[in-house]
Amino acid sequence: MDNSIELTQIGRYDSGIFDEGAAEITAYDSGSQQLFVINGATSTIDILDLSDPTNPTFVNAIDISELGDGINSIAIKDGIVAAAIEGEAAEDLGSIVFFDIEGNVLNQVTVGALPDMVTFTPDGTKVLVANEGEPDGDEPTINPEGSVSIIDISGGIENATITTADFTAYNGKEEELRGQGVRVFPGIDFANDVEPEFITVSPDGTQAFVALQENNAIAVIDLETGEVSDIQGLGLKDYSLEGNGLDANDEDEEINIQNEPVFGLYQPDAIAAYEVDGETYYVTANEGDARDEDERIEDLELDPDAFPNAEELQSEENLGRLEVSTIDGDTDGDGDFDQLVSYGGRSFSIRDAHGNLVFDSGDDFAHITAEQVPELFNSNGTLDSFDSRSDAKGAEPEGVVVGEVDGTPYAFVGLERTGGIMVYDIGDPANSEFVQYINPIDEETGDALDLAPEGLQFIPADDSPNSEPLLTVSNEVSGTVSIYQIDLSTDGGENPSPTFEPIFGTTESETIEITGSNGLVFAGGGDDLIDLSTVEGGNRIYGGSGSDTIILGENDRIFADDGDDRIFALSGGGNSINGNLGADQFWIANAEIPDSPNRIKDFTSGEDVIGIAGLGIGFDDLDITQTDMGALISTDGNDLAIVTNTPDGFLSHPEHFVFA
Repeated sequence: MDNSIELTQIGRYDSGIFDEGAAEITAYDSGSQQLFVINGATSTIDILDLSDPTNPTFVNAIDISELGDGINSIAIKDGIVAAAIEGEAAEDLGSIVFFDIEGNVLNQVTVGALPDMVTFTPDGTKVLVANEGEPDGDEPTINPEGSVSIIDISGGIENATITTADFTAYNGKEEELRGQGVRVFPGIDFANDVEPEFITVSPDGTQAFVALQENNAIAVIDLETGEVSDIQGLGLKDYSLEGNGLDANDEDEEINIQNEPVFGLYQPDAIAAYEVDGETYYVTANEGDARDEDERIEDLELDPDAFPNAEELQSEENLGRLEVSTIDGDTDGDGDFDQLVSYGGRSFSIRDAHGNLVFDSGDDFAHITAEQVPELFNSNGTLDSFDSRSDAKGAEPEGVVVGEVDGTPYAFVGLERTGGIMVYDIGDPANSEFVQYINPIDEETGDALDLAPEGLQFIPADDSPNSEPLLTVSNEVSGTVSIYQIDLSTDGGENPSPTFEPIFGTTESETIEITGSNGLVFAGGGDDLIDLSTVEGGNRIYGGSGSDTIILGENDRIFADDGDDRIFALSGGGNSINGNLGADQFWIANAEIPDSPNRIKDFTSGEDVIGIAGLGIGFDDLDITQTDMGALISTDGNDLAIVTNTPDGFLSHPEHFVFA
């Protein structure tokens, strides 16, 4: 690509509320240049001033606590705000509440059970609602129907009329649907089985495409008749094919992307429609989802003909820990599994209006994250959760939005677990191209700065407060809203993130010598010697189990694990050290004063010790000062180390130190 785009994070809003859903979905009003954000923690719609996108600021909050039991979605069109509010109990009907930009209620209309997503048609005359109708968590027999509400507001908000597109016409046709690649749970009518998740409308406004995530299908709604016109089964992704690799093991402490005899249900969450050369396509973020019907492969009975090497496959070293569906895979009905069907495509796809697969990103997301943020591979966006999602759904692409920049449509895909945004040029749907992956990192912790991107909003240049196209991202766990500016680029959108070259150890004790910079080391088990004394810095080292000896260079990050580790920092300094479990020794200065202080992240009193060698000093020669960053250890005006997360006076006892 000679001309492409590049995203840069230019602004960020922090609600100050962590892991309580304080920033779930956003919607932008161009007239007021305000961003409306669902805050599930406070049951409010928070309004942010986006007139300066580099500095989004809180303006006001709309309290919805008296209008229902919780807010799930929000959309804005021509100054009208539509909010999806759920009822108190699973079987209770929900509502759509219409507000003006100041937060005044204009109307409240009743829709189906658990309205989970709301959107306007392109002309603004209709509002569509995905009524998910989930079963009661405590009493599964209470299971309301899923449906789509079509609210006609062409005669004004106060005169809104409602049509319900339901799925009752498909009751009794469950076997026929299964034959078309639709996933149907046993013993339940299809109308109660479906849980509409997300809606996108064709650019011409004639059709709506509705994600039926658990059913691995897309419903098509004819907006002229208000009826379901088609159910498109999405079929299975074959992970044994080249380009469809996955890492299925969360306990091997390695990045291991390879082909496996496994299938995947696409099961999209968000979807987005767009048009190329007069043809309608829709883009899906293939997240995956289960309803407690999942088991690990190690706990299943596999068909001996389909899997003659079942014992090997089911070991924890191979596929044993991968979570798969127990209602899929028994193709001959004899009680054992002839196929292994996992959740999610770990990708995004493009399909035509008839549901035909035009493009799938395959294992791109796995390889791109492994290269650009290897320490966060298949994680929850934090260093301490590395590889923990491999047995489930990987990076979990959840949100997707399509935006046109300089005449070219792009797909922006949010990775709920690993974090960050994938960008693809989708102007030629069948030959879509990767453009950029951006996932800002917290320099202090090494974690993703924003955790669990949920809602994505594209703002075209004509509507943007700074006349540049923007992407806003609401991050559910971190409670933050990210503002990205989208600029034209002539370098093909190359991402400047460093490239890491993984180095893998084994389960045995061994010596691992590292050279160069930006290395990624997974030492594995055993009592290893890991030598970085000659490197150029910027390395990530995962020590694994065993009592390791690690010699650091400069500006490296070490994450030890179980075992009594000895970690030696040389003269370069600037290392970030995590000892993790065991009685660890942190040798912060060895015959030389470090150029910059090393940082110890997890010192444990009574177990760990801090060592100083070759300087000819003792405890009385140390100065220990409490700073905002932690306890600063220095001698004769020279800083040696900072020990974080320590209260004042914590290190004022000689037993925490050893000298040689």
